[in-house]
Amino acid sequence: MGAIVGGYATSHTMFPSVGVESQAATVVAGFEEIGSRIREAGADVVLLVSSEHGPTLPPSGPQPAFVVGTGESIRTFGEMGVPKTSFSGHPDFARGFVRHASTAGFDLATVERFQADHGTAIPVLKMFPDLDIPIVPMIVNSLVEEATATAARCHQLGKVLADYAASRPERVAVVGCGGLSHWPGTPDMGRINEEFDRDFLTLLENGGGGEAATWSTDYIREHAGNGGLEIRNWILVSGAVGDRPGRSLYYEPIPQWVTGMGAFEFDVAAV
Repeated sequence: MGAIVGGYATSHTMFPSVGVESQAATVVAGFEEIGSRIREAGADVVLLVSSEHGPTLPPSGPQPAFVVGTGESIRTFGEMGVPKTSFSGHPDFARGFVRHASTAGFDLATVERFQADHGTAIPVLKMFPDLDIPIVPMIVNSLVEEATATAARCHQLGKVLADYAASRPERVAVVGCGGLSHWPGTPDMGRINEEFDRDFLTLLENGGGGEAATWSTDYIREHAGNGGLEIRNWILVSGAVGDRPGRSLYYEPIPQWVTGMGAFEFDVAAV
């Protein structure tokens, strides 16, 4: 019998380190620590929850709320300096999750030829540079208002994922990517709400993912920005691990990267 043996969350952007060398090194170390801990837990597959920035789904549609990559191989899109490469998927696990979710009231879209933009590619390449662990990528839409699921809906999907993982033979790690506060492509671009970010991390440290799941989309957007909607990916992971407490691996507000950067480990005991 499988289980979720690791629950993590991390910001997923990186820019040149010039002028922020120390902070950039902290970010890289955060990725590496997550990758190392997932390996220590003996995970057979990683379900990586991120957000869409354009390449994965055609702008003209469709634009579903949730999308799962079901292919044998996932190719990187190659923007933002990300190398063009590919990594292994896990079609059986991915398709089984889609089927399981449908019985729990979630109609998940699938993409077999999944192109991973920086939101998916950077965490994978930094956590697993040898690209030797299967990845099931999942997109939580934040570009299209009508297709933006609530935090509560994401939290519930995390619970569905936990049920599914318990039925599988694989040991599963779940990683939520994105955030923290940032306002890309808006007049407030460059703003970071450090107070919100730290309060959110403290809430998770105390097992408060379920409380964060009650926040409305408008509330998150107001306090953390349109990019801050990506914390729903962290909330999904919290749902998957039963809202267990945890610890912040780091927090670095980096104005040069226009993002509050952070990473988090939930207390999930391997079984």
